[in-house]
Amino acid sequence: MTETAESGGSPSSASYELTLTVEEARQGVAKILPRHAKRLQVNIPPGVNTGSVVKLNNALQVTDGHPGDILIKIKVKEEEKVSTETIPAGVLEINDDNFESEVIQSSLPVAVDFWAPWCGPCRMMAPVMEEAANLYRGKIKFCKINVDENPASASQYQAMSIPTLLFFKDGQLIERSVGAIQANQLKAKLDVLL
Repeated sequence: MTETAESGGSPSSASYELTLTVEEARQGVAKILPRHAKRLQVNIPPGVNTGSVVKLNNALQVTDGHPGDILIKIKVKEEEKVSTETIPAGVLEINDDNFESEVIQSSLPVAVDFWAPWCGPCRMMAPVMEEAANLYRGKIKFCKINVDENPASASQYQAMSIPTLLFFKDGQLIERSVGAIQANQLKAKLDVLL
């Protein structure tokens, strides 16, 4: 949180700007506001957007020892679009709605990467998956599913740590691998599906 400076003597209000992620703005979040060696918990309600103002009535009494409100102006940081390197060529991005049709009902064996854009090891897997997708083109289908956006599939297949790779054949889960793996390790797991 950044404070907006006020001129003059004792202010009757203090203004702050708080930047939230899209998810925090949608769901609501609790933040700590440090002011004059005091710490206030600020509860941001769900559904706020850029320009919204959260008012803490008479909060200056707690932090500064005199009456006044704290006003918190909300700014929502737009999420960065997923770069093309995050979803490798030859790898299909799937979701909760099409998981059944793309994975379970697939005529080809399927390797599914449960991932999230903020996960470093997941980003390390992107070129490994792309290389494998090119190597096994037409023999194995490669899919990625974002666990933050698709909690139902992540929960159903217990993808608690990411990256988690699941290997399906004829609609059945054959093998599971948790954590980033090297190309030769992935190839060994894929060869079992053929």
